[in-house]
Amino acid sequence: MFVEKKYYSSVQEAVYKAHQHALAMTEKRARSEFNEMMYKINKILAKKDIKMLAQPIINVATGEVKAWEMLTRGPHGTSLESPLQLFTIARQTGSLYDLELIVLEKTLEQITKTGCTQDIFINFTPITIGNERFVRDVKKMLTGYKNISPEQITLEITERDSIEGIENFIYNIKVLRTLGFRVAVDDMGAGYASLNSISEIMPDIIKIDRSVIKGIDTNRVKESMLKGLLLVAKEAGSLVVAEGIESEGEASVLSRNNVDLAQGYFYARPDTLTKSLKSS
Repeated sequence: MFVEKKYYSSVQEAVYKAHQHALAMTEKRARSEFNEMMYKINKILAKKDIKMLAQPIINVATGEVKAWEMLTRGPHGTSLESPLQLFTIARQTGSLYDLELIVLEKTLEQITKTGCTQDIFINFTPITIGNERFVRDVKKMLTGYKNISPEQITLEITERDSIEGIENFIYNIKVLRTLGFRVAVDDMGAGYASLNSISEIMPDIIKIDRSVIKGIDTNRVKESMLKGLLLVAKEAGSLVVAEGIESEGEASVLSRNNVDLAQGYFYARPDTLTKSLKSS
């Protein structure tokens, strides 16, 4: 920001005024950008303009498809097509809960349309699961899909945020389990928060993070980490899914360590559930 010194009694006053003007301009730009984000995300929510893709979860021992993880994409050809961008903007604009309920609705629609009978994994953030309206809204939505049993659905808790301080989170998990839903914890091995979540939730399924799996066939330390995580899962009574498998070498390490399930580009890339079911 530039100001003319002749209009002020001192250099200090001129610098102060320039600073104030610059701040005002920045705040105006920030408000404008936020308003633009709000417009974009509200438009997506109003039109439910998201696309659901499915990636198979494979039985390592048999090679069979045992389940599908549903993955979200925003409007095609836009910056919000990326799920990272989409969910970041939704969080920043206070729209995360509404977006994740649309993800659930779109997934239930896909199950009905395709007649899929295999298990389905759906990602939810801890803050959404802990919302006091979540159990009620899920039950209400399921009344419109009598063909779908909660036993078919695994609620995959994403992110590495600590679940501490989310008031209704553990209570809601318990209620959802009594309804028949299963619970998975994502990003196992990615940090303290995920390990702490295991002891708090005692999940039905643990998903081992790609950071542990990448290059595991050439790294004995990583294989030792995998063995340790498998012991944790055994103590918790949880099945294990290894994420992000991209090579035959990585897949072979899973086989020799008797990992239950796996997913990644080595097996299949995400596609529509319709196409994925036909190709499987």
